Amino acid sequence: MAKNKEPLTYRQNVSRQEAYRIIKAVGCPLAIFALALFTISSFANFGTKLICPASGAMWIMGVIVATAMPSMRNATLIHSMTTITIYFLALLGLKMVLGVVSGVSAEMIAASYNQVIPTATGNTIPGYIQNLLWFTAVLLPVGEISYQAKQFFQFKKTQNREKTFNRVRGLRDNGRGNAVHR
Repeated sequence: MAKNKEPLTYRQNVSRQEAYRIIKAVGCPLAIFALALFTISSFANFGTKLICPASGAMWIMGVIVATAMPSMRNATLIHSMTTITIYFLALLGLKMVLGVVSGVSAEMIAASYNQVIPTATGNTIPGYIQNLLWFTAVLLPVGEISYQAKQFFQFKKTQNREKTFNRVRGLRDNGRGNAVHR
């Protein structure tokens, strides 16, 4: 009689919920990274010189704040990834709108509305959208970084205040904390 000498191991299949959490934890950041690469490459030099450093700064600030604030890690990471996704989608959307509007002349607009339109209007609309693209490319990262910095300093301030109150309570209770006194 031959004995089976293989070690006995316990194996458990991954449940649907666990698989979903793993795919979400790995897939969402990878999808956002792919969107980032696509956005940066579609904007050429504007993407490499402005969008790439701005989005990188948002990523880095989000990671720093999430690392420093373990109690708020999940909320911070979700907020950062959502803001960065909105940033890339807004830039791509504005680029598409700018491409559509750039081909429209004042005569085309006048024919559509059946009224006289100044010729400068054909150039003004793409100019406004281009300014909006610049504002989005610069101000959204500045706002996100400022928000994360505010969260970080506000958390540190709250944490220091709680330490101070705990020390005072400890002195009041002869160092025994808030335990029941016997």
